[in-house]
Amino acid sequence: TMITVNDKNYDETKLSDEGKSALQNIQVLHQDQSQLKVKFQHNEILIKHYMDVLTKNLPEEIKEEAKTEDK
Repeated sequence: TMITVNDKNYDETKLSDEGKSALQNIQVLHQDQSQLKVKFQHNEILIKHYMDVLTKNLPEEIKEEAKTEDK
């Protein structure tokens, strides 16, 4: 199996054990990163949805009156 690192091709079967371990870790991290990106996108959609629901269900706005201090 060939792998590409820094635009160069290498024979994966010739990696040392430490190199194979590093490659495995990189692959797992890429998968995790991809899943996190999808989760982030889903969260953005859900936040917008719930903000819309909240906005539609807000009570009447409270008007703040100017406060004057007696001196």
